[in-house]
Amino acid sequence: MKHTLLLLFLLPSLLIAQVYPQHKPDKNLNELSTEELNQLFDEANLSYKTKAVQAHADTMCKKLNGTLLIAQNDVVLAHKAAGYKVLDKKDQPLSENTCFELASVSKEFTAAAVLLLVKEGKVALNDYLGKYFPTLPYTGITVHNLLCHTSGLPEYFNFKESWWPQGRLTTNQDVVNVLVKYQPKRLFAPGTNYKYTNTNYALLALIVEQASGKKFEDFIRESIFEPAGMTSSFYITERASKIGFSIATGHKADRISQVIKGLDGTFGDKGMYSTIYDLLAWKKAYFTNYTILPKEMVEMATTAQNQLKGGGTPSEDYGYGWHLEENPYYGHIVYHGGLWHGFNHVLLYYPERDIFMVFLSNYCNRGHRGQTANVLHILCGA
Repeated sequence: MKHTLLLLFLLPSLLIAQVYPQHKPDKNLNELSTEELNQLFDEANLSYKTKAVQAHADTMCKKLNGTLLIAQNDVVLAHKAAGYKVLDKKDQPLSENTCFELASVSKEFTAAAVLLLVKEGKVALNDYLGKYFPTLPYTGITVHNLLCHTSGLPEYFNFKESWWPQGRLTTNQDVVNVLVKYQPKRLFAPGTNYKYTNTNYALLALIVEQASGKKFEDFIRESIFEPAGMTSSFYITERASKIGFSIATGHKADRISQVIKGLDGTFGDKGMYSTIYDLLAWKKAYFTNYTILPKEMVEMATTAQNQLKGGGTPSEDYGYGWHLEENPYYGHIVYHGGLWHGFNHVLLYYPERDIFMVFLSNYCNRGHRGQTANVLHILCGA
């Protein structure tokens, strides 16, 4: 009876904490079978952990200006909104349906779109960049290199401001044009090193457009948002048309509202807006039901793909659109963060326990720093 003694030991404290199993037994404890005792313990333990997660979420929201959602086995354990869409406008509170610019959390959607086209035979992972951008002065780079950040392409965020068109938002084609015109030096030969670079995913969005024959936003909506049931998700290019949507404004640590300008116009690497509930729908479609991609492609995307030529070791593991961690306590963890113009997020999935959490913030005050580990500690304890 694996839980019998533990249950007898914990029962008084669980009752004091007003934690009860879902189904109260109609027999005395010493009359219950091992199976009944185990079920009783599991239910009481889940109830205890749920209350602990909810209490932790309440504590987080004392500092977090944003929204959060924590789920296990696709059951929501905690969901919160705290703070304001614009920090100095107290009449504009955030809600759980507020949309946030996802920053680099957008990359997992771009990667999924590319893999969909691979599945359809319209893109190959070993396609060279020249197939899609014949004027680019960089050879030997494949779609695979772009997906796992082993291309060696320079970071377009770091290009000189004078290189960009003035007076309007940049486009993904502008990124190509700048690469062609100014030919900034590559960081390394393809496949020989790893460097997380937003340029890779800005180009991948254009590859999606070429291979699908559709605007990137339309392909994502038809192939991912609609099948997943993501009704409040869109891209920067569609933001102005979202009348009536609750949309957050980003704030850096100085609390100053960030104005949409310049490089905000590119997408694929960022530029997607969504809510905590849409992201839970994404998790279910991607990881639970395999509505978006077949299981083998999800497993490929969430396995380290950035192995280096010559046997070198990258600074971190990256799949296709996902950061990966082999945690000494929990094992395989899949996640992605996002940081852009006053938005700061983290989305994490722990496959072994089917734990999903997302923290979205429009204020860079480190309100959720280290909190994924705390939540895992609560849910994965005894």
